[in-house]
Amino acid sequence: MPKKRILIDREQFEALKKELIRVSGIDLTLDKAYVTLSEYIKKQSELYFPPKKFDDGKIIQQQETISVDTLRRYWGDKDANKNITPDIGKLSFMARALGYKDWETFCIEHKQTDFTFNAENGFSGMDYFKFSSLLEGEIFCIGWYPQKYCLMKFLGEYSFEVVESYGMKSEVGRIIETSGFCLASQSSNEIFPEVLIKPLYEYEEELWDAIENFNKENCPPEILL
Repeated sequence: MPKKRILIDREQFEALKKELIRVSGIDLTLDKAYVTLSEYIKKQSELYFPPKKFDDGKIIQQQETISVDTLRRYWGDKDANKNITPDIGKLSFMARALGYKDWETFCIEHKQTDFTFNAENGFSGMDYFKFSSLLEGEIFCIGWYPQKYCLMKFLGEYSFEVVESYGMKSEVGRIIETSGFCLASQSSNEIFPEVLIKPLYEYEEELWDAIENFNKENCPPEILL
């Protein structure tokens, strides 16, 4: 039986490519630009959605890649005279590099040419003053569902368990004790900033300082959700 052909929304396809270039800052006119773009997509996709691993640390599935030739075809720098139908799997891989769960999510959630999105206003958070309203075992969202988020289970007092994670640093099962969650300062090429875990105690000065003077390159992993 022949494989059913899935129609691709060309407008959304162009929006995906445009957003990747905008966020990555890659100049496709430079030498080896498509190599850089391929590496960027792989790195960012794994950053937002870390590959699942066995208990011994080995990766369960083979890591995804996208070839330089595929990217050149998608951007029209190779086989430009041919009618190219993008692969859904590759489009999802590209979308994950932007923090979206897959191609379908990108098509639903991304607003083309609309740069009025405010990450702070769209953020679903939780702070110390709201803890008392939670019931033990209650599950709530931190982040921007479904693009980048954690589902958290309230364990009582100041403890939480990560029960689902997309695009965040935390793995499922992580137990966190905190006085709340906040956003890190956002760079101009980020769609979603990092979500930070506030320390539980005032004497944890090093962690408080890391939040106040946030630096993505050398921040303590303890404060990254």
